[in-house]
Amino acid sequence: MKTNKLYAGIALATTLVLTGCGNDNDDNVSNSDNNGGPIVNNELNYATFDPFTDMSNDKYEEAWGKLAYKISNRGLTETISTVIGSSPTAYQDSRGDDNELEYYVGKNTFAAVPENFDSKFYKINFVDSDTFTLKVQMDNSTFNSTYDITTLDLTGVGKQPRNATTGIDTDLDYFPEGFNATFPSGSQCYIILETPEQNYYSFADGDDVGSMTIEQWIANERENNTVTNLVQENIGLNNELPAARYTDEDGDTIAVVRYKGLIYDAFYNQKGIQEKENTDPETSEVYCNLYNDVATKFFETQIKANY
Repeated sequence: MKTNKLYAGIALATTLVLTGCGNDNDDNVSNSDNNGGPIVNNELNYATFDPFTDMSNDKYEEAWGKLAYKISNRGLTETISTVIGSSPTAYQDSRGDDNELEYYVGKNTFAAVPENFDSKFYKINFVDSDTFTLKVQMDNSTFNSTYDITTLDLTGVGKQPRNATTGIDTDLDYFPEGFNATFPSGSQCYIILETPEQNYYSFADGDDVGSMTIEQWIANERENNTVTNLVQENIGLNNELPAARYTDEDGDTIAVVRYKGLIYDAFYNQKGIQEKENTDPETSEVYCNLYNDVATKFFETQIKANY
């Protein structure tokens, strides 16, 4: 599965993908103006699909799972289902334990919150029909961000050619060679971009890359990559956690945090700087996989017809 930051936490990979169920909470106030964006009647609904390998009759076979999301005043709910697989719960069973922690760390701030959505730690507020804010909080540490939603029209979009440099790349990319169906009229997908209100690093359980020091990690990076604009600093509640980040040859920020003796790959989130993501299919190839209801129904139908 192609992932982005919304799937890494909240990712709301990374994608917004928060997991779990929210509860009624007075802090989750909505002020949607319904100006034509995807947030309608104080709700944001979308789905995404995940190809996985399933075991059936002692053979590995291609299979697909579906994750449907609803964000509302009550928080976020996730519905996980198997589109095709060896059993009606094959995808759910393949996901294993989702009760990992997501870490948010800055100067004199630290939060370790469950990836499963819990309104105790996550507060959502709709600003208008294509903007919402999110507060992540634990004890006295708070991390605030604004999320802007770009909507792309998928009408007539199909499987991208391998050498494409413009257009919209969807999960049709996984479909067999020769697949030529296209999304019907009314199909849309969403790209959700974060603008943080403070500098912070984020990482998750399972993102560790070994028990080395920051200095050893930097030395390894310099052997294998172009390292510019290197920054080393200490972060955490008492600024006890070493962190480092640099800019690579593609202009991307590569970051790590050392936590409990391990180095963790991290996202570095810069105050006031919107997350970088291609959003203009006229000038570059844009990947988009958060689908509205029309696109979701089409995609699910094509999975069942082609696998």
